[in-house]
Parts: sequence; C-alpha cells; structure tokens
Amino acid sequence: MSIRTRYPLLQQRRTKIVVTLGPASEAPGTIRHLIQAGADVFRLNLSHGSHEQHRLMYGRVRRAAAKLKTPVAVLADLCGPRIRVGRFREGGIQLKRGGQVTLSTRGVLGRTGLIPCQRKVLLKAFKPGDRLLLKDGLLELRVTKRLGTAELRCEVLRGGELRDHNGVNLPGGAFPLPALTPRDRRDAAFAAALGVDFIALSFACSAADIEDLRACLRGASGKRIHIIAKIERAAAMKTAGAILDAADGIMVARGDLGVELRPEQVPVAQRELILQARLRYKPAIVATQMLESMTENQRPTRAEVTDVAHAVGDSADAVMLSGETAVGRYPVETVHMMDRILRQTEAYNSAQALRPTSVFLRAEGETARVGAAIAQAALELAGQLKAHALVVVSRRGMSAATICAARPDAPVVVLTADRRAHRRMALYWGALPVLTEQAQTRNFSPLARVVTDRLKLTRPGDFILLVQGFSAEPRLNAPSITALKL
Repeated sequence: MSIRTRYPLLQQRRTKIVVTLGPASEAPGTIRHLIQAGADVFRLNLSHGSHEQHRLMYGRVRRAAAKLKTPVAVLADLCGPRIRVGRFREGGIQLKRGGQVTLSTRGVLGRTGLIPCQRKVLLKAFKPGDRLLLKDGLLELRVTKRLGTAELRCEVLRGGELRDHNGVNLPGGAFPLPALTPRDRRDAAFAAALGVDFIALSFACSAADIEDLRACLRGASGKRIHIIAKIERAAAMKTAGAILDAADGIMVARGDLGVELRPEQVPVAQRELILQARLRYKPAIVATQMLESMTENQRPTRAEVTDVAHAVGDSADAVMLSGETAVGRYPVETVHMMDRILRQTEAYNSAQALRPTSVFLRAEGETARVGAAIAQAALELAGQLKAHALVVVSRRGMSAATICAARPDAPVVVLTADRRAHRRMALYWGALPVLTEQAQTRNFSPLARVVTDRLKLTRPGDFILLVQGFSAEPRLNAPSITALKL
C-alpha cells in the first residue's frame, strides 16, 4: 500500500505558503501560475528593486488574485539596518585562514587584504578580540587592532570567497543602529500607500521597535497595517514575548538568527517562537533556506523536505520561499513542491492524530482566557461531533485568529465583510476566507450551509460548528458556539 493511499491528502491545506517575488516572477502569467500552484501570500522584498518595480508587481498580484477569485495577501519586507561589505574591484576576494585583512569604511573599492564596509558607525561596536561573521556565517574574522576611527585590522579564522555586498554579523551582540532606518521609513510609507496587508520589520529587538514603525504607519496611512516582527537577533529571543505583544505576528528569520545562535539552538528557537505566537493568537512564519537547492535544481534535497515537514510539526502558520522564487530557475515548480510536502505531512499527522501541543491552559489575562476557553470548547466539540468545518463570523479577524490558533482538525471557514481582513486571513493556519456582506447578519446558519457546500467541505448529515461573537473585547459581545447538522 502506498504512502498516498495510507495517508490520503486533505482536501484543504492548512499551512500557508509565502512566496517572494523578484526577477524570476516577472514573466507574463508567472504570478497567476504561482497562485494556482499554492501561493497564499506574496512578499515584496524592499531590500532589492525600486519602488516602481514593486508597484508593478503589486498590481500584477492584485489583478491575478481578482481574476482567480482567490484571497491573496501581500507582505512588504523592510530592509532594516542590515550591514554589508561594499564592492570589490574584481567582484570579490579570497580570504585565507590565518591571513590578515583590513576592514575599512573610507569608501574604497575592495581588493586582496582590504574589505570595504558600508556603515561607519559599525566600527564603534568592535574592539580587539571580537569576532565578525561574514556571508551568513560562512566566513569568520577576529579583530586584532583598531586603526584610527575608520578601520579595523582583522585575522581570518575561517576563510573562503567574499563577494560584493555579503552580510556582516556580530555574534551575540547588538549593533548601534535603530531597527527602523530612514530608508525604512520611506519604504514603509510607500508600502502603506500601495495598500499592502502586512509590513515586516527586520531586526526587531524590542516592543519599542514595533511601536516606532506603528507610529510611522499611522502618519502614512489612516488604515491599520499589520506588522510582522522578524526575529533575527539573539537579543530578540530574550524579548520575544514583549515583541509579540506589540506586533501582529512574527517571522522566524533563520538566516541571520542562525548566524547569531549556535546551529543546534535554531530548531529549539523556532519551536519556542511558534508556541509563543500561538499563545497570543498571532501567525508565525518560518523562513530561510526551506527549499534552497531548488534555486538551481528541479528537486529539493531530502534534508530540505524534512525541514519543511518539521515546520508543519512545529505548527507554523506559514513557510516562506525566498531566493527559490525570487531569482530561482524553477519558481512555479518550487511552490508545487512545497504544496506537496505540506499536504503529505498534514495528511500523515491527521491520520496519526498527531495534534499540535495545546497552548490554551497557559493563556494569561482576561481577554486571553475568554478567547482560549471558547477556542478550546470549539475544538473539543468539533472533535466529538467529527465536524467537517468550523464557520467563524469575524469582523476584523480576531475571532478567526483565535480559532485557528487552536489548530482544529476541520477547516476554519472565515466569513467577513471586511476586504482587508479577508486578505489577511490568507496567512493564518487553516483559514478559508470568504468575503460576503451577509457576514454582518445575526442569523448566518443559512449562509454557512451554502458556503460549506460551495467549498465542497460537507454533505447532507455532516456536522458543522458556527462560532461568533467574540473579539479582543469579549465583554462587548455574546460569544456562542452552535452545532448544526446539515
């Protein structure tokens, strides 16, 4: 008996896919094919490209989603205070172990023995004995001497090729740079005016960083844009709870985070961050090197497939593709592959009753406890009745987010009249967003019957659960859970 027969694929995939746009997505029809392959959220990486290029891609996403009648969200990712080396005369140099190099901020072109650095303030953070990691941690230097205020003398501890604009990290330390740079403020205002659904803040280290961006967005747009905090610093792990309280979700950005943490700590950090997000009913995205080899190859490595499966096991809301779809040779095929891996893993977990860890007993505060109690009750009732769907009426998405955080076996059909909430729910685990003005009616049982039938989730005799009336301020509503037999 085959794996597919023993563990038949679920009709609806629960874990969402975030796809990064780039040169590989520019061909006519590519975005439509990416949506058809399984893309739920598109990421505009503002570290690269011009505003006009991003405006063009944004328009293509909205038009393709409208033609396909599919809810698709757009996430704009700010560059942040990323520190990189400058340019080299030959495009790069070779660093040899035990060799000596000079790190300079004098605006020179790099050459053998000389590495240009883009930020003068960077050198203030280093002293003799400190280590620098380059190129995502593949190369390592140790500071041996300060040469005035603009240069450092370093010894090469781990060598290799260093190319133009490769990144620089200070393991375990904090650079003297704000999370929100002047460029980020301009990019955030542009993204807000464009109408994106989420904005990701790079290198967030405190709740104050989130509030700084939120204040910037209030000045740029009258609408509340949800903020995704990217956890990329070791220091951010210590304040992750406060960051999550202030943000609307997180991204486990394993690239820079994996440089600052020891390799064996990254899987533990990933699992803990996802758990902390679920406790607050907020989405968690796992990013970086998920199917990296498919940038050049038509099939992923077995280790990459297993990594994606573990993200499902950790109960991530979404997994993200970066270079694989932005600059890779096989963007559509990569999304197809991601979709297949997610579906097969979810099918196995469902068949084996491998449920995510319950987090609701740990909920703190009155609002959290009320939401947790309702979600837990809905989860248990759905299990006892073997409900085929949970239908949630949600004005701005809070009710749906709470139910999705419970990770029910049945799909969560989200009825909303708010177009922005409709698109945002594309990021949440298990959510099937449906835009309808009838979501504002008090008696939505007839609507639930029609929608679940249209989505081919139910047959006559099946049970569905209707959930409504709770939000961030539950005392203002009358929460209810109703079992309905079709």
